[in-house]
Amino acid sequence: MIDATKIIADNDLELFVKEIFVLEEPTASRDTTLTFFADGYPGVVYLQFEKGFLLPRKKILSPFFLYGQMIAPYELSIRTPYLMIVFQLYPSAAKLLFDIDTKKLNDDCADLSKIKGVAIENPLGALTTPSAIKLKTENIAKFLSELAREKGMEEYRKIEQAIQMIQDHKGLIAVNELASRLNTTERTLRRKFNHYVGISPKKFAKITQFQTSLDQIATGGYSKLTDVVYENGYADQSHFIRNIRKFTGKKPSQLKKSQ
Repeated sequence: MIDATKIIADNDLELFVKEIFVLEEPTASRDTTLTFFADGYPGVVYLQFEKGFLLPRKKILSPFFLYGQMIAPYELSIRTPYLMIVFQLYPSAAKLLFDIDTKKLNDDCADLSKIKGVAIENPLGALTTPSAIKLKTENIAKFLSELAREKGMEEYRKIEQAIQMIQDHKGLIAVNELASRLNTTERTLRRKFNHYVGISPKKFAKITQFQTSLDQIATGGYSKLTDVVYENGYADQSHFIRNIRKFTGKKPSQLKKSQ
């Protein structure tokens, strides 16, 4: 029906949207109940229907809403026919995009037209106009993408990219190279890293390098200690041991024995 992966990628939503799914029931008018279970992910929903309620609260559903963490099983009571387009968000995305009190949204939903602080035009008008499901889905994706930019999420996205690059390189990437790949300056990268992560990119890289070597020690994936030293980019064994002791307070031999 729709290429959800492509829609997410085309709108730079990989950091915010886990997946998109569509539920549709075109049958004649009748009441039906949809049952859902807690899965750890909030979401944005467009619901084209005659009437519906969130059970057990019997809360009237709006056509375009944000739902929070569902800690308990929940049900939607809907009258057919209906169309439901769901953008399942990553756990922190609801807070990042809408700046809502996530605890208050647990086991509940909020009408997106009434959430404060959203300057981007609500797409509900375009969604209610007769159109293909793919077009409706693209309109929601565009709304979330513009919202991310309006909220300054470009900075967050760049930091996430930096984190991923550091992890992909197992900590063995210089800050200047990292900044160059992200088309930013070292100074800006350090400032943003400290803001979002709480430590410098260099420190984060060292921790990543340490964790990689620690995993190798823990699993016994080496024949001699120098294998771990050089495979993980340390200049020599003494440098490696100092680094391990700095982060663990133990010698590498003690770490292996404790596993």
